[in-house]
Amino acid sequence: MTEVSARAPGRAYRVLLTQGTLYTTGTQLANVSVVLPFICAQEGYYWAAGLLYPAYCVGIVGGNSLAPYILARARHLKHLVIAATTLLMATLVVISAFSAWTKWFIAGIFLAVSLATGVVGGVSKVAFSEVVSSKLAEQRRSDLILTQGAIGAILAIGTTLVLLPFLAQRDPAHSHLDLLWLGSSGLLAAAIAAVFIGPVRASEVDRVTFKDTYRDGVRAARSQSWFRRYAIVQLLFVPVSLGTSFYSIHASVNHSDTAGSLHVLVISSSIGMVAGALFWRFVSRALGVRGMLVNSALLGSAAAAICVVMEYRDDLNHIWIYGIVFILATMANQAIFSASLAWIGAFAAQDHRATLLGFGSLIIAVESSLLGAALGAVAQSAAVVGPIITILGLNVLAGLAAVWVAPGREGLIRQQ
Repeated sequence: MTEVSARAPGRAYRVLLTQGTLYTTGTQLANVSVVLPFICAQEGYYWAAGLLYPAYCVGIVGGNSLAPYILARARHLKHLVIAATTLLMATLVVISAFSAWTKWFIAGIFLAVSLATGVVGGVSKVAFSEVVSSKLAEQRRSDLILTQGAIGAILAIGTTLVLLPFLAQRDPAHSHLDLLWLGSSGLLAAAIAAVFIGPVRASEVDRVTFKDTYRDGVRAARSQSWFRRYAIVQLLFVPVSLGTSFYSIHASVNHSDTAGSLHVLVISSSIGMVAGALFWRFVSRALGVRGMLVNSALLGSAAAAICVVMEYRDDLNHIWIYGIVFILATMANQAIFSASLAWIGAFAAQDHRATLLGFGSLIIAVESSLLGAALGAVAQSAAVVGPIITILGLNVLAGLAAVWVAPGREGLIRQQ
């Protein structure tokens, strides 16, 4: 009996790692901030392409709000919630691939798919967090998240590299859809793996409604100066988080007819994920929240600066140069949520952290929708450098705000 108990955590870790790795690979191959905007812009729907990632963000807010109700009903069968939501995500990717293949209602279907993916993805992430917390010790949880992210990104790179030699003889438009078919396959495999995670101990899940999140967030913004500073910085970093979507649209305008162009962007964003996991762990420990945000803005600014140079130097306007841009933009985006978790964790009471993070996500989703539509509209101007300079300026502004407003490492230590 003791031997079985000792083996149980090891088996749980392996199954969770397998499911999480397949999930990461699938979502990376069908990336809502890289792949879907590129294909949507390729068909000429630039305004819709700019709204895809913001729609996903809005969906995440909705999914986070729905999750407590769904998990309370699921009780000890939370692993089936992971399986069902992951299967729904695979189905949504297939729908978007079919729409792009037939060219039916691309703008509307892609927007609906992005929103729905955000909702089911939000529920899935909360369910996965609950299951991981129930089955693994605290030290193994963080190890699981880092490991599955790194292996999943590496698998996405390997899968995409395998496709590259076969693309020269194919229609570029159809070759881009390969990524969606492969992404849906990865998510389907992840859904099957989730079934083998097994039941968990039933627990009470606090139900936080949308009304509670909005009310408590407004109250905190009025009464706590640190939260106002946090909210301002989060809003100023929205252009940094939208970088990959904007550059994906811009790359599609210039290189949608190049075989393998989208594959290069997926490889680059996956490399950015792996490099970012290592880089931000070091920065977080050495420099704290302010260091993470400042470096995030610097990386985002560097990505925008490269695009500005490409606008003036046609000989540098190559898809592999865009690859460098995507590595930098992906790493820049990675740091924002991690920094927000550390900031909220240091200053907010434990009972209020989830609500304040939810309110922050809400205001970010609203701004992302407005800014995403504007960026999508201007990204189609391949020969106009103004929109990219605007992005560069907004990234610099975010970095300056982080220097002045974000807490340093010493400030976090004092709060804790």
